[in-house]
Amino acid sequence: MRLLPLILLLLLGTAQVGADPQPPALRIGYGVLSGVDLSDPAIRSLGAGIYNNWRTEKTPATPDGMHFVQTVHVHQLLTCPLNSENAWNREACPYLEPHSYQMTPTLAELGAVAQAQPGALWLIGNEMDRRDWHLGGQDEMLPELYATAYHDIYTTIKASDPTAQAAIGGVIQATPLRLAWLDRMWESYAEQYGEAMPVDVWNVHNFVLREVFQNYGADLPPGFAADDARAVVYESDWTHIDLAIFDAQIRTFRSWMAARGQQEKPLIVSEYGVLYRHCAYWRWTGETFVCDQNFSDEQVVIDFMLATFDYFLTARDCTIGYGADGCRLVQRWLWFSLDHPANGFNAYARLFDSDADAFTPAGIAFRDWVAANREALTQPIPTDDRPRVFLPRVAK
Repeated sequence: MRLLPLILLLLLGTAQVGADPQPPALRIGYGVLSGVDLSDPAIRSLGAGIYNNWRTEKTPATPDGMHFVQTVHVHQLLTCPLNSENAWNREACPYLEPHSYQMTPTLAELGAVAQAQPGALWLIGNEMDRRDWHLGGQDEMLPELYATAYHDIYTTIKASDPTAQAAIGGVIQATPLRLAWLDRMWESYAEQYGEAMPVDVWNVHNFVLREVFQNYGADLPPGFAADDARAVVYESDWTHIDLAIFDAQIRTFRSWMAARGQQEKPLIVSEYGVLYRHCAYWRWTGETFVCDQNFSDEQVVIDFMLATFDYFLTARDCTIGYGADGCRLVQRWLWFSLDHPANGFNAYARLFDSDADAFTPAGIAFRDWVAANREALTQPIPTDDRPRVFLPRVAK
């Protein structure tokens, strides 16, 4: 930051210098993509209590008691190098046989981090249900192999830190296809290890994206046919910010959990936001085209963001929600993102513009909403009080 701290604090309306820090708002946070200094007074004024940078860190920054979410990356091994020219094409570059996977960090490195960060929340994978794209990808993996990887990583973490909280990697959205991927994961784990998959915290992303093979949006999950009739294709991309669908997906995921005896577990939405930045509907006036549904509109983004914050904080349903948390459907959520590049996803969705060294309008709205709801956001988040123990590997 280039502004003097005192001036910056006054401009941001934060506490006076020397005042005791407020309790962290542990229910709300964001993803971090760049090297922004989270200890800077301006960033701290956002008031978030949890963040994720999609990495594993032995000594993460935790200003004002923020929680850092550890992320272990996995990927099914291919017959060509990851992110190479044909790595997205399963005809030109199929999965290696027999099926196996790679991970970052290694199991040895993982144990050392777990010992150094007792009680941390661990996300095992990230969007394993997303097929790779040209020269890029997430953590693509068949659900049966993911069950194996989860077991290997889970047992390593628990051996080093029995108090750790383990979560599955977030699938992109709770659609029929993604839930079918989870069904295969869940069933395969039981088949391989003779017990239900041990999960301390459930995790999902809650984007609303079209499911079209090798096309923009969420694509189709690995292990499913390109013409699978369960794929969701919306008539308009404007559904990307449809709050009714947003709510339905959360309830669907919670129902999936409840049907498998997982209702009394916390649920975190570790990534969501407004990715699209195009015009969803052009209207012809008789003389020119006018965009009536434009994602590149700061107020559109802010309205959606604040509506989801209100939803997460208040949505309750005792038939599927977490009883220990007043039947809330979601316990924690992370907005995408604090600082993604303007030329990446929707520039209006980032909270902080690193190039301009300033908050975006969305960042100001985020900060003000957290300040107005701090008491509710700082309420303790119940966790499963059953002992978390190391589960020895069961021979397959």
